[in-house]
Amino acid sequence: MNKDEKFGRAEAPGRSEDARLLTGKGRFTADLDFPDMVHAVFVRSPYGHADIKNIDLAEAAAALGVVGVFTADDFPNIHSIPCARVILGRDGRELVRPDRYPLAKGRVRHVGECVAVVIAETKALAEDAADLVMIDYAPLEAVARPERAIKDSAPQLWPEAPNNILLDWDTGDKDAVDVAFKKAKYRVRLDTRNNRLMVSALEPRAAIGRLEAGRLTLYACSQGVMTMHTQLSKHALKLDDPSNLRIVSGDVGGGFGMKTQAYPEYPVILRAAERLKRPVKWVGTRTESFASDNSARDSQLTAELALDEDGIILALRYRSIQGMGAYLSASGPSSPTRNTSMCLSGCYKIPHIYAHVECVFTNTAPIGPYRGAGRPEAAYVLERLMDMAAVETGIERTEIRRRNFIPPNAMPYSTPLDVTYDSGEFENILDKALRFADWDGFASRRKTSEADGKIRGLGIATFLEHAGAQTAESARIGFDDDGKIVLFSGAQSQGQGHINTFRQLLSEILGVSKDRISMVQGDSDLSPTAGSTTGSRTMAVGGGAFHMAALEVIGKARNLAADQLECAVEDVEFNDGVYCVTGTDRTVTLENIIDMVPKEALETEVDYDAAAPTYPNGCHIAEVEIDPETGTLNLERYTGVDDSGHIINHMIVDGQLHGGIVQGAGQVMMENAIYSEDGQLLTGSYMDYAMPRADNMPSFALEFHPVPCRTNAIGVKGAGESGTIGAIPTVMNAIVDALKSAGVSSENMIDMPATPDKLWRVLKER
Repeated sequence: MNKDEKFGRAEAPGRSEDARLLTGKGRFTADLDFPDMVHAVFVRSPYGHADIKNIDLAEAAAALGVVGVFTADDFPNIHSIPCARVILGRDGRELVRPDRYPLAKGRVRHVGECVAVVIAETKALAEDAADLVMIDYAPLEAVARPERAIKDSAPQLWPEAPNNILLDWDTGDKDAVDVAFKKAKYRVRLDTRNNRLMVSALEPRAAIGRLEAGRLTLYACSQGVMTMHTQLSKHALKLDDPSNLRIVSGDVGGGFGMKTQAYPEYPVILRAAERLKRPVKWVGTRTESFASDNSARDSQLTAELALDEDGIILALRYRSIQGMGAYLSASGPSSPTRNTSMCLSGCYKIPHIYAHVECVFTNTAPIGPYRGAGRPEAAYVLERLMDMAAVETGIERTEIRRRNFIPPNAMPYSTPLDVTYDSGEFENILDKALRFADWDGFASRRKTSEADGKIRGLGIATFLEHAGAQTAESARIGFDDDGKIVLFSGAQSQGQGHINTFRQLLSEILGVSKDRISMVQGDSDLSPTAGSTTGSRTMAVGGGAFHMAALEVIGKARNLAADQLECAVEDVEFNDGVYCVTGTDRTVTLENIIDMVPKEALETEVDYDAAAPTYPNGCHIAEVEIDPETGTLNLERYTGVDDSGHIINHMIVDGQLHGGIVQGAGQVMMENAIYSEDGQLLTGSYMDYAMPRADNMPSFALEFHPVPCRTNAIGVKGAGESGTIGAIPTVMNAIVDALKSAGVSSENMIDMPATPDKLWRVLKER
């Protein structure tokens, strides 16, 4: 930790919203009620793939308390939800982007797809009536696994996507990689599956549509109202005047990327509210979430590393067959293509890289961004390969990493995929992590485990990701009637504690009390024109926007200070909230000026475009213990040293890393979304889908080695996803190390998730 950081862990300001949220006083979408409100229940497809032969609504429409039953034909003013990311394939073609109508037209392509909506006076009555909607389906053959979907014999989801391939994409120099592999002394190859995950946010999706002063208004949990506003107003609703839609997000219980986009339910309940002239509320169940929310990961991966006789990396070859679901999410295939490729070089000098990604349709819910969004795939295969290369070359696994690290004096460093890292001290972080984790003491701990009949493994990963992508953000600073500073943010907190960090940042820049600063978020009428909470960008991009806006406020106030101090503007200096006349003791504080002038005099809005992403990185080390008799896996120790750049609030960053590590370890140890061959979702509840709990995790030992980012004014690097990206290869490498110590061959190594059943079987078969 840098000595010049203003707040260490002990001094970091606390989270102002915790008392309210932890005592049940939050206001989530499901908590909202409006007069004369009715309730919606969606009728969803029970089939993974089927034609809709007929829909009979008569009995449902006549049921007690029902005020409306609707299908796609009833809403000609609802249009397709778009995939906003246009990516060109290696043949120069755009990706295939089929229409995704909020209510199915003629065919369903995944379990849980919305077919009809029933609206009644109460949710219970709507649920009863939904059972009376009679739909005649003609089932079709389905395909759920991406590697099967590309086969000639696989059923086709969309005629415009032969072999279900919606995008055939590559990057890098294939010929140079092929030459390097021919020259290599050592080659290692990993074939693995990146298991599909359900995004288990604490708060399921929910929404309320109503008319307010003649305008459509949507109350919904989101990660930024302006992104959703654009998707709905310009596309799904096609409003002539976008200002005729308002979107409001209150408290949001977790998002992780899943709550970024507009979903099919939202335009439906808006148009239903418009037709019925009554507020319409929908609150998704957890089963609905599993079947209809964007899922995550779900790819078949092959990666190869070529090395010379000294263990120096010559080239990396990467191939992914990425399932995208039956429809494209709003972000489309940006995660498995661009996001993965941007950090495929990791912390290492890799002269040549070639990546080939085939994105394919499957009869499953769409795949969207989830904590890490493509970066975990890169870190996972690279760090697994580094351990494999250590075995193949006979070079100790920390030493082989050292030999290939990009040195600090090479920064800024450009990878062969035209990605430029601005900063990083990877070997220093490795050294600190080895000491912190007591790496050298592992042998003794392994002996203790073995004496107890257990096997113990030690895993390490040195990783890098990109965060805070090059996207625009707006920020506005206003003032209320009491002179309080009001920050208007396009970002949306989902539990991260944005208000605390933004207050702290602005307090330091402006030299005013944090208590004088408040924040407004989650209202499209008030939010700046751009912004969202995605990709670990809130402080790097949103903070950069507020930094720029704060400097403009200081500049405007300097002119007013000059008038107050009766001097020329160029004679006024500003430091820590105080304006003074150069060479004198005549001063006036910024807070005084705020109190004296009309609030409009200092109001400021700026548009900020991040010059480049940030590149957080770190070294994580884990120890696991496995009971061969039962396959029970325990994560015994977890240590991390991270470079998150300049840290504004340690409490917030620690919390982000803790949560990310749990989600990464959960993917390795237990989480797995499973569809049957015919597209049935077999893990439709927490009875079937295992989630990590507190007793699955040790206390995390985290330290920092902050190297300030050179590409933004406040020196921060993203921290929201680093824990997940680091934990996945770290924990899996520890499991592999444990299995190897018990005599399991590399050919019999297991894929994620490493469940007790898998571990028990492979240990019995060794």
